[in-house]
Amino acid sequence: MDKISKVYGKWSPIWDFPYVIEKVFSGHAYTIHEVNTGSYIGSINGKYLKNYKPIVTKIKISIT
Repeated sequence: MDKISKVYGKWSPIWDFPYVIEKVFSGHAYTIHEVNTGSYIGSINGKYLKNYKPIVTKIKISIT
């Protein structure tokens, strides 16, 4: 977290982990916190948020 990419510069994403929206305000503002640590992140405009889609892999188990 908080690492600036050489490619994106100041437009680098600063959040890598899934977050939970704690409170919704008018004007598309949200209060969020991190899922893993529970640390409070703060308020952010909704246009900067993305849906979190966990990666699901298919595992085939063979029984012999």
